[in-house]
Amino acid sequence: MMKIAALILAAGESTRFGGRKQLADIDGKPMLEHAIDQLRPIFEDNLYVVLGAFRDEILSVIGNRAKTIANDNWQSGMGSSIAAGIAGICAAGKYDGVLIALGDQVGLTGSDYQKLLNAFDGSHIIASRYKDMNGVPALFPAAYFPELSMMGGARGAQQVLNNSSYNISAIAIPNAEFDIDTPEDLKLFSSQLFEAS
Repeated sequence: MMKIAALILAAGESTRFGGRKQLADIDGKPMLEHAIDQLRPIFEDNLYVVLGAFRDEILSVIGNRAKTIANDNWQSGMGSSIAAGIAGICAAGKYDGVLIALGDQVGLTGSDYQKLLNAFDGSHIIASRYKDMNGVPALFPAAYFPELSMMGGARGAQQVLNNSSYNISAIAIPNAEFDIDTPEDLKLFSSQLFEAS
């Protein structure tokens, strides 16, 4: 049985949103809590969150439902959060893979994450496919940990997930298409939730 960790990236300053996006209210709960709610039942104690900006405020939302990893270099972009997260996970134990997820892809469900897990064979990267490209959430085998731990820059995992020289299997995950970057995105998502209820 392979041991897999999940890593939620939630360290950014959310400039386009106006700050503290991780705590934005969606259906009565902070945005980050929605991601934790979907991942916690699957990963249990192997769930990690990378924090940077507004760390102290966000910690209270997480409580003991996930382990936290600090990215002191969060200003340099998402790549640094991946590097910090992988380093923290490797220090915590031996894993066969890590699922990298974002705190703002609020449309994703537990079954979306489970699809990626079901496809994981320990050697291929399993990427989500949406908007005609590969993206996160994505599941990386342990062989890629050294490379991920050296990552930097704003683009994060995109540089790997859309590079044909890597061993990648892509799975259609339409729910990954929607993420919240601006207050307008939040209004749109909240109105869709209201219509659906």
